[in-house]
Amino acid sequence: MRRIVTLGIILGILGLVCPAASGEEAKSEKNWEFELSPMYLWAVSTKGDVTVKGVQKDFDLSFSDIFDDLNGAVTFHFEAVRKQEWGLFTDLNYIELNPDDKNTDINFRQVLAEAAAFYRLEEQGVTIDGFGGLRYSSMYIELELPNAKDIDQRKDWLDPFLGLRWGWNFSDRWRGRLRGDVGGFGIGSQIAYNGVGVVDFKPWKHVSLFGGYRVLFQKYSTGNRGNRFKYDGYMHGPLLGLNIYF
Repeated sequence: MRRIVTLGIILGILGLVCPAASGEEAKSEKNWEFELSPMYLWAVSTKGDVTVKGVQKDFDLSFSDIFDDLNGAVTFHFEAVRKQEWGLFTDLNYIELNPDDKNTDINFRQVLAEAAAFYRLEEQGVTIDGFGGLRYSSMYIELELPNAKDIDQRKDWLDPFLGLRWGWNFSDRWRGRLRGDVGGFGIGSQIAYNGVGVVDFKPWKHVSLFGGYRVLFQKYSTGNRGNRFKYDGYMHGPLLGLNIYF
């Protein structure tokens, strides 16, 4: 049943970092243009380590195990731009994984929610967006240890971030985009890096499809000794997306 639900998510999918309208539509005289991704897939794998109530554990999940270990995902992205000059975007990503190895089962749930504002420069089909915003992270980790009591811990934190997006309309239907940002600065995470690359295909006026890859690194820690919580790792994986323009 879990595989069927996962397949449904894949087929329903898709769209982080929504690309701007291409070609003549980018020159629309409308005051506001909107992009909506009601569901997208980020097929996450992880690499790093976690510490839960002072117990440290490697947290490596290979890409080949993603569909077996994915218990649930909810995603959403919305973007609004005014006269191709400035705009806002918001994104929600909920992931639940249940990886296991020979010694330890891990239950992992994370909520990532971000909101940002950007200013856009555009020239001959190339756009550059400078943006800044906030990313909320909520992480719950449960370790099921052999011959020991299960331990679990949940932490929430807020990271400011700054970044750039670069987009290029290399034809009327095809567009590429790169995004990079850095955040945390010791306010929430000690440091956080986020990078996304996508290629967008727009066969219809109001709908586009895209695929790409995302990498998010976070280094966060709090507490000490028996109450110490630490997450130091990468979440990475391919993206598939469906965007609706209006």
